[in-house]
Amino acid sequence: MAWTSRDYSVAEAAQLAGLHRATLDWWVHRAKPLEVLFSERRKSRRWFSPKDIAVLRIAHELGRAGRLWNTAIAQAFERLEHPPPADALLVVPVMSVSHTAGRVLASLPDPLRDESFIVIPIGRIVGEIATACHELEAK
Repeated sequence: MAWTSRDYSVAEAAQLAGLHRATLDWWVHRAKPLEVLFSERRKSRRWFSPKDIAVLRIAHELGRAGRLWNTAIAQAFERLEHPPPADALLVVPVMSVSHTAGRVLASLPDPLRDESFIVIPIGRIVGEIATACHELEAK
């Protein structure tokens, strides 16, 4: 499994993300202007990489925390150039709207205390996607 290799169909990507296919279709439709960040079209079909699936999953978590969908996609994309460590957390200030806001932290010793943050277990989510990709390839 290559992190950026777009080898998964829409149906496979939905399965790997733990989603219903209609949900994935809706997410893609909502972010049409940004689709090059999380998928590729070849002829009439759309293809996804493990990174693309992770971008959509992390963007969904950011959206649940109140981010606008396009901002959530951009923030997730910026933080997933490489797979994060298993214990990594994505920590983003609540009021931030920049696509470069937030940082990925691993081995965090103490909780952050001065501001409100959105904290997403980015390492665990990416690990689940990677495991699902390996299982699908083994079939």
